[in-house]
Amino acid sequence: MKEEITRSEFLKCCTAGLCSCAAMAVVPEVAAANSADPETEWLKGQVDAMRIRYAKLAGILDHELTEAQKTTIFESLGRECARQFRSITFDKYEGDIEGFLHSIQSLDGWVERVEHDKNAGTIRIVDRAGKCTCPLVKAGLTPDVQCKCTLGWQKETYSAILGRPVDVELEESILRGGKRCVFRIRAT
Repeated sequence: MKEEITRSEFLKCCTAGLCSCAAMAVVPEVAAANSADPETEWLKGQVDAMRIRYAKLAGILDHELTEAQKTTIFESLGRECARQFRSITFDKYEGDIEGFLHSIQSLDGWVERVEHDKNAGTIRIVDRAGKCTCPLVKAGLTPDVQCKCTLGWQKETYSAILGRPVDVELEESILRGGKRCVFRIRAT
C-alpha cells in the first residue's frame, strides 16, 4: 500500500531542502493514484513547474559554462543522487558486482540487458526505459547536458561497488535522440 503525501508534508520537505530525486519520485506515484483530487492536481502542477524550472536552469548552465565546468557540476549532481540511494546500490552490493548486475537486470527490472566482460573489465548497460527516467527531466525541454548527471551517477555507483574508479561512456541517450540509454563502464 502506497502512503499518500499531503501538500503540507510536501511543502515541509521542500522547505527542508528535500526536493530531491526521491521526493520527486514519490509525487508522480501519488498523483497517479488519485488524479481527481484537487490537492493532487495542484501537486502535479508543482512538479511540472519544477521540471520546467530545472530544464531552464540546465539550459542556462549549458550556455554559460565551459565544458569542464558543466562536467564538474552535472557529474557532481549525479554523484549526489547516487549517494542518496546508496543503501540499495553500493552499500548493499559493495564488492559484489555480479550480485548488483543480477539485481538490476532480473529483480528490479530497470535494465534490459547487462554485458559484463570480466577479462576486459567492461560492463555495458542497456536501459529498459523508453523515456528519460530522471524525475527532474521535462521531456522535450531539458537539454542533453543533463546526461552528464547520469554519468556521475554511474561513476559513483560502479566505483563504490567495484572499489576502484571507473570511466563511463554514454553510447546512446534518449535526450540525445536515442531510443534508450546505453552505458559502457570501464574500471580504471
